[in-house]
Amino acid sequence: MIILSCGGRKSTTEQPVPAGEMYCGSYHVALRRAADALVAQDRTARVLILSAFHGFVALDQAIAPYDLRMGDEGSVTGEKLRQQAADLGVLHADVTVLGPRAYVEAARHVWPRLTDVLGGARGIGEQLAKLAGIYAPARRSQTPKSAARSADCTSTGSVIEEIERRADARQNKEERRAAGKRARYATYSRLVIEHAGRAHSTLTFPGDVAKSAARAGAARRFADLYRVQAHGRPDGARTVDVHGTPRDVARFLSALPRAMEAAEIRASEAARLYGRWERHSTARPHLADMTAAQRRARARGFRAAAFLVVIDILLDRPDTVPEATDGIPPWDQVYPLAAGIAHYYWVDPAALADPDETARILATAERRHITTPATPQPRLPRGA
Repeated sequence: MIILSCGGRKSTTEQPVPAGEMYCGSYHVALRRAADALVAQDRTARVLILSAFHGFVALDQAIAPYDLRMGDEGSVTGEKLRQQAADLGVLHADVTVLGPRAYVEAARHVWPRLTDVLGGARGIGEQLAKLAGIYAPARRSQTPKSAARSADCTSTGSVIEEIERRADARQNKEERRAAGKRARYATYSRLVIEHAGRAHSTLTFPGDVAKSAARAGAARRFADLYRVQAHGRPDGARTVDVHGTPRDVARFLSALPRAMEAAEIRASEAARLYGRWERHSTARPHLADMTAAQRRARARGFRAAAFLVVIDILLDRPDTVPEATDGIPPWDQVYPLAAGIAHYYWVDPAALADPDETARILATAERRHITTPATPQPRLPRGA
């Protein structure tokens, strides 16, 4: 058995897709490459993904998108994993786990003697290096008398290269699609690195004036998480200037569109609750005296308020949130409705920066070298 951890970056589809197509982050792609290489060496091996929400899933098993990490409230338990393993008939399998420590420890509830391939690796860089050592080993010279075996190795190498090519193409396509979706919420200008280790960029927030202003305000609140300064411009509510060290600003530029996307998705989920309430018979007494325009204004106001509540929860997640009360219109209980969703699907906004994107932002930055004029030296009197 080869067990892969799930990934934080997922397909942007809202419909169930095969688990093998759900996770598109670079780390998970590296795990898949390593697993494919191991399967190429042993065709009897079986691959499962360990999902923080669904537990053990096959690559072709259709699952719905979710937002949960192993160890979070609501993640799969060791008892459930043991039951799933029993149902799959793999309780006594020889198991290799590819993934971070939290997933390895979850799998140990089922297989205490499993093989932890990435154990001992310090940081993501060493983990990726270990994975590359599995799926992209150095080519070794071979003697002429091993021609038949050489042909087999060449064939296996071609299969692995084709797997890598397809994985790269799939990842690039998903990344472009995800980046295009995030651009609907926030975009950023090219990073400019000044002297003395300082850098700046500008965030722009598309949408109508109200949404742009709300997103810009949220960006200024997220700035402290990344140790940057974010200031609005007096000439418009759609832009925010960001200043800080090059790395801090680059990480903030990578994270902020993702934070805005997460907040907008949660606010939209709250708005869908409002829409279902509107169509229910219990809403009629509250809407009876309203015109169509007034109803639309109520719905827009509810969603705008829900967005602000979601931002509050992302920045300061409470232990619990109150439940909504039947019979009270949603505009009078925005907090329990929106906070309940944001609390259940909470993501840490301080951990949303993508390392690959951060590296690209820094690599493509404009570097300005500003020289400070030399201070004139005082003239000494003659004979001094």
